[in-house]
Amino acid sequence: MEKIDEIVGEIMPLGAELMAAAREGHLCIRREGSEGVLLKGDEERFEGLVGRWGDLVYLQRNWVLEQTVVREFKRLWGVDVKQIDMGDVKGLNRGQLCAMETCLGESVVCLTGGPGTGKSYVIGKVVEKWGRDVCVCAPTGKAVGLLKEKLDVEVGTLHHLLGIRNGQEMLFGGKELDYGMVIVDECSMIDVGMWGALLRNIKSGTRVILVGDDDQLPPVEAGTVFGELCRFLKEKGKGYVHLDECMRSDRAEILEKAAAVRMGEKIEYGTLELDIEMWKREDYQVLSCLRQGPFGVEAINELMWEGREIPIMITRSDRRLELRNGEMGTLVKRHPGREIGKDDVARFGAREFPAALLPEYEPAYCISVHKSQGSEFKKVVLLVPRGSEKFGREVLYTGITRAREELIVLGEEGIIEECVKQRSQRLSGIRRRLCAF
Repeated sequence: MEKIDEIVGEIMPLGAELMAAAREGHLCIRREGSEGVLLKGDEERFEGLVGRWGDLVYLQRNWVLEQTVVREFKRLWGVDVKQIDMGDVKGLNRGQLCAMETCLGESVVCLTGGPGTGKSYVIGKVVEKWGRDVCVCAPTGKAVGLLKEKLDVEVGTLHHLLGIRNGQEMLFGGKELDYGMVIVDECSMIDVGMWGALLRNIKSGTRVILVGDDDQLPPVEAGTVFGELCRFLKEKGKGYVHLDECMRSDRAEILEKAAAVRMGEKIEYGTLELDIEMWKREDYQVLSCLRQGPFGVEAINELMWEGREIPIMITRSDRRLELRNGEMGTLVKRHPGREIGKDDVARFGAREFPAALLPEYEPAYCISVHKSQGSEFKKVVLLVPRGSEKFGREVLYTGITRAREELIVLGEEGIIEECVKQRSQRLSGIRRRLCAF
């Protein structure tokens, strides 16, 4: 009994540390020692609270999730496929031609690049050349809406196409994606649980194209799977393409600033202070790295709330109204006060609904950098208050690259420098396990 108590005493503090790390998005922690079940590295699961593979220590659930991604990715990646003849393709630069050739010649491809480098254009050409059973999916309804504007194929959210409605189905269920080619956009936003469900439900022999910007913020939930897969394929010298030539000269200054941040270099910025009237008058979209605090999303929205037309963002999809999580519109107030009246309406492009029918939403004068992923705005004010540094340079890069024509970066003294110094790294063993087995 004393021995059991000693073992529990050793493991429980470690378990608490692992759970705290998981809340920060890590799949494991690095720790020398002897605690936990000793693992060889290829086990599907193990009995016990904590497992150890070399210097990496896992909670059982995270080990299982990670193992699913590794197993299913290797199943899809290890297939020889026939190169599709590209023929005479017009309108692509050298990097895009290389990307298209790779997408049509490999079983699994990671296609990466910043905004304006033509990832979507390449995908459109690939779909056109493939010309048969293909589906395109993305993690958010907002991203799906943008894809539907560009592609004439089946497009849907991961949840919808996989038929996943809850956590249990994500771990063990879902329906097979019966296509010859599956293209997944905005891959940097997908967490490890959804990665497992996605890869598990792609049939063997399917060509898989994973598209995203691996310099953006990692997903809100656990893991940085896309970045790990990109690094693995890059090291193998097969199936990895990075587009780096910007096709839009009007964004050159913005993208130069983004490139500097990505390289860990300093950038110019203004003093963090409120200029609500100017932001509203000049029609800037305000982004903040934080939700709480005097320069956080909630406080800024409270200060900017005024008038009869309120910008809003949907926070829960509604299939009946065909409104997607992340979709932005305008709440038109015909009833005084903030309570919704029977005459108040909401407009989303050409569509108009009674405001009382809306699913959950929030004001969107200011939105978080995390929620801005997948969007672009003509003019952006990026607020970087104290506390933003915990997200590393990725939060700056993501916020900066949301601007299409004009950008103002405002930060507390020293905070942007702290952001640039560090990366938002999340620990996992995915790449190590892919290389080891």
